[in-house]
Amino acid sequence: MNLRKAFSVLSLGLFMAVSSFAQFEADFSSAGAGEQFRLGVQAYQKGRYSEAILLFEKSLAYEPDQPLISFWLGRAYLKSGFESTALRAWDSILGDPSAPPFIRAKAEGLRARRMAGDLLDDSATFVEMARFEGKKGRTTYFLRPSSILPQRDGSVLVVAQGSDAVLVIDPNGVIRSTEKGGLQGLDRPFGLASLPDGTFFVTEFNGDRISRLGSGKPLTFGAKGRGPGQVLGPQYAVCDEDGYLYVSDYGNTRILKFDADGNFLFAFGQKSDAFPGFVSPSGLAEKDGVLYAADSFRKSIYRFDLSGNYLGAMAEGAMHFPEGLSFWKNGSALLVADTDRILSIDLDTETPTVVYQSPDRKARLVGAASDYNGNLLACDFDASAILVLTEAPLIAAGYDVEIERVMADAFPKVTLDVTVRDRLGHPVVGLKAPNFHLSERITRKTTVVERGMGVTHTEESLVPVTGMEFVGSATVATPVRISFLLERSPAMSLYVDALRESIASLYGAFPGKSSASFSLVTAGAVPSLDVPLGGSVADLTRALLKPAQEGGRFDLGLRLAASGLLPSGPRDAIVYLGTGSVDDASFGATTLFDLASLLQNNGIRLYAVIVGDNVASPALRYLVEASGGTVYSASRPRGMGDVAADIAGAASGRYRLSFTSAADSGFGENYLTVAAEAYLYEKSGRDELGYYAPLR
Repeated sequence: MNLRKAFSVLSLGLFMAVSSFAQFEADFSSAGAGEQFRLGVQAYQKGRYSEAILLFEKSLAYEPDQPLISFWLGRAYLKSGFESTALRAWDSILGDPSAPPFIRAKAEGLRARRMAGDLLDDSATFVEMARFEGKKGRTTYFLRPSSILPQRDGSVLVVAQGSDAVLVIDPNGVIRSTEKGGLQGLDRPFGLASLPDGTFFVTEFNGDRISRLGSGKPLTFGAKGRGPGQVLGPQYAVCDEDGYLYVSDYGNTRILKFDADGNFLFAFGQKSDAFPGFVSPSGLAEKDGVLYAADSFRKSIYRFDLSGNYLGAMAEGAMHFPEGLSFWKNGSALLVADTDRILSIDLDTETPTVVYQSPDRKARLVGAASDYNGNLLACDFDASAILVLTEAPLIAAGYDVEIERVMADAFPKVTLDVTVRDRLGHPVVGLKAPNFHLSERITRKTTVVERGMGVTHTEESLVPVTGMEFVGSATVATPVRISFLLERSPAMSLYVDALRESIASLYGAFPGKSSASFSLVTAGAVPSLDVPLGGSVADLTRALLKPAQEGGRFDLGLRLAASGLLPSGPRDAIVYLGTGSVDDASFGATTLFDLASLLQNNGIRLYAVIVGDNVASPALRYLVEASGGTVYSASRPRGMGDVAADIAGAASGRYRLSFTSAADSGFGENYLTVAAEAYLYEKSGRDELGYYAPLR
């Protein structure tokens, strides 16, 4: 969208313009207000948000009715995690008729996010927002998609059974790569499962085997037959947290378990006194040590532990022909591809709800999953199509686009970091150059002689930038910064060896300082930065030997760790090391919501590594999930390698773009503005931010 407004005013020399489509004007009657404002903008652009708040407050003391200062003050509070204070700062300007629409949208979106129920309704159904067609005219891209596996970078792995291939498709529907299985080739692949290291397993229905692809030398295992480890028409697959693979052996009506190297362990699902036995095993999903397996003929889902012991059934007889299974809603519900519809089964109540009903009576939905942008993706096997589904209220809500900072040191070359989130605060990942539009405010003055007098005509417009370049996203090779947040309680003295091993393992998973740097913050009674960024593994482990403290302040420790990462990079993370006992005694005046906002608004993920047999408290789990992190056990068999892969592979909704400015910087005196718009499917969002070029 190109927005342009031009106007002219007659004057004898001086001219002041107020634009209805850009930010409030940087018009200061006080030199003190202008100087403090400039310094505040510069501090904000460098990630020094506390300093920026102080400077904007000083500027506002000079001119309390200047709306532009209040706008910036609200943004600085937002980045500091104080959303309520930010909204109060903006309330003073939203009543101004000249307030730009994007500011109103940002405030309304923030309020909606704080009351997520206004946007989401558990009973709401999904609608088709986009469709990736396997065939268009005479061109065939893929045939008969059977399984789908969303990736953290926004792309999706799709098994195309009819094309004998595994595809990587980006959010714009572009096929980025195709895996055919090497010289051997894939023989009617069907199911798909993956490990954090990039390895993925593909079942081959006609080939009666399983292939491991994506990392290292391809491996094929399983063989046609009915014996131990043999398969007949393998279909769906899933991996558990420890890397074990489970495959539904359709022809032998059972489930097989393998290790990550393809070694057969055992089979289960045969008829017993407790279990009626599989007739048509199909979709598989695993969570918290429970394997969920669908039987399409019996129209039921059965539960087993990871040793193959039967635990019970759910939704018996409530489905048409259940096939693909996956988890969504942070693992609290199970998605079921049920022929012409998609069901959601709440794990607590075991109640199935229809979240999507296909308008095509001939549809055959065999797989469904929630992607990392909050959409549902579904495989329509017979139509050779991938459906992109979303809740109707979220289409109307659009995206929350935020220009994080503008870097103009090389003006007129300008670089900016832009974050795109949905209205619930979740990052929108996988965008490319076609998803963005940048524009800047240009002021042009011309003087002409009219009736013997010099008349200045001023035209102000928001025009597309020149030479926009998409520099990259979170996948750009920038160093990862990790801040360890160490619990210093007396109970931790029992786990020094486990902590030392975890730190050394995670440190060693990143090859050299060029890929990652580490710091360590202690969440004691008085939190402290014990090891600054760049610390060695010896520095980090030496800090473990400091005395224990009673009454740890987790909230202050988390703020200290986060502050050390500002301005945050796209993959920066905090790794909590402790017993997981974060409770009311661990907090002062800071609320859980404020801490979650601090992490979310700066794109910092929180991971928790829990020592011993302890479990993460609800408060800690809330912060981990809100930030997009994961909870791990320090004693997990696969070690910390998956934690490192999780952090290094974490894609964020942050993107870097650059352009060549055509604006007049006034030798660094003029306040310049740039606008960024992001589009994906039927949703869009917009933000504007100002900056100053270097003084010259």
